[in-house]
Amino acid sequence: MWISIDYASKLDKPFFLYAGLIPKSYFGNNFPLFRQLDFGSPGISFKPNVLLPTTSPIIWVNNSSSNARPKRYIQALSDFLEEYNKSTESYKTAVECNDTASNTSDIRPCFFNIEDLGVCGKPPYGYTNPLQPCILIKFNKRFDWIPIYYNKSSHLPENMPSVLQDVVRSSNKNQIWLWCDGANNVDKEHVGKIDYLPSPGFPVQYFPFMGQPDYLAPMVALQFKNITPFRLVTVECNLWALNIKKEAHSALDFQIFLGEP
Repeated sequence: MWISIDYASKLDKPFFLYAGLIPKSYFGNNFPLFRQLDFGSPGISFKPNVLLPTTSPIIWVNNSSSNARPKRYIQALSDFLEEYNKSTESYKTAVECNDTASNTSDIRPCFFNIEDLGVCGKPPYGYTNPLQPCILIKFNKRFDWIPIYYNKSSHLPENMPSVLQDVVRSSNKNQIWLWCDGANNVDKEHVGKIDYLPSPGFPVQYFPFMGQPDYLAPMVALQFKNITPFRLVTVECNLWALNIKKEAHSALDFQIFLGEP
């Protein structure tokens, strides 16, 4: 399906994921089928993705501007997490799963507990003084896909960041690894420390997605502890697994500008 940027701009802010010659597109709540499912290569998205008068994905927090007040991001995250916040009784079909193995049930999904996100799972999500904003990275639903993950005994690719290599080699977790950093050397200098909650990856227990109605996509929270204020910083995130190619559709980038808290 092809769609012009002029048309898409009248909807929610779009971004496009390309798989071969067929673009996969995200249109916010206007097209829930495309929002919820991805039949191509695995990908990730981020929240809060607040619609702003700009064409690029940006987290712009500045109390001196009505378009960038922290409360907009706090509300956007609360709205997004509402489904995850439903009581355990509401998810009685979900199960507690073993984090070392994939869930093969096509009826009962594994329960994702947002308490694992720590401060990033509840208001104000770091959007107060001092500003240490949380960004939620969500694994897009990919039907009937099982990850082949790297573990401590794997031969790790040379282009995997050295810090992540150290994490993988010292971990017993079975997961799709996630790593985020500044997009270039200048951004790396200003992005500061990033905390990953609960860890830098998506556990294999949440895969495969088989169309379960109660399925909640796994997330990783990024908390930016000391990003340089009053400077636009571009952040790039990448997925790492043996069956995920290092291509545009497996990566995500967004920008952060922090002004007055």
